Amino acid sequence: MKIDNKEIRAVASVDSPTQERYEAFGGTYKVVPKERLRAAGWRVTKGMQPVTYRAADTWIDNQTGELLTNSEAKKRGIKLPLVRSTSEKMLDMCECVAACTPTERPFVSFLLGMRNHRGGLVAPLDALLDQWIAIEHPDTSTTNRARKRKQLRAIIERRQLMANETTMARNLMLLNPNMTKQDVIEEGAKRYNLRMRNQSCSRHVESTGQTLSAIRSALPAKN
Repeated sequence: MKIDNKEIRAVASVDSPTQERYEAFGGTYKVVPKERLRAAGWRVTKGMQPVTYRAADTWIDNQTGELLTNSEAKKRGIKLPLVRSTSEKMLDMCECVAACTPTERPFVSFLLGMRNHRGGLVAPLDALLDQWIAIEHPDTSTTNRARKRKQLRAIIERRQLMANETTMARNLMLLNPNMTKQDVIEEGAKRYNLRMRNQSCSRHVESTGQTLSAIRSALPAKN
């Protein structure tokens, strides 16, 4: 099977938080275990073709130009950067969501959608929790808001979504060292865009309800 080394290098450059001395140069295909596919909600059948992902196995030393393999790096005690393909990231996310209860999944999906490409979230955690409460539980009183926030934090801890207040768990991080100021601004707009989508949806539901009421009132009364 042909190995796309160009893609391997692209994945490495996007997934690395800083300029690394060692950069992924080549890789190989690995088969995803069926147990992991099931955990991610994949429908696994007996005769299905293997699902594969690319994993880096050859690295270039950006200081010396030397190429070395994973085994050579291990023998020499060289710590290589974490590189995950897009497929691995998606599997990690699907596993995370699939492991949640039906009542937890909407919030967990919301939080994962609020990740930035710097290993954290697009806004402070408490601000995102308040936003979720305002969207899903708009009638929550100020007194009950703190309790609701505590319940959401319990989900984060139980599902191991975050390492601390500002950093996602390692398997759920999105990292891109090439972020520009414009990219950062656009990431922050995720919150606003989400709010606008929900407001638009609410207006649509309200408008639809008013239209249906008007139609009903115009119909002749039943005898």
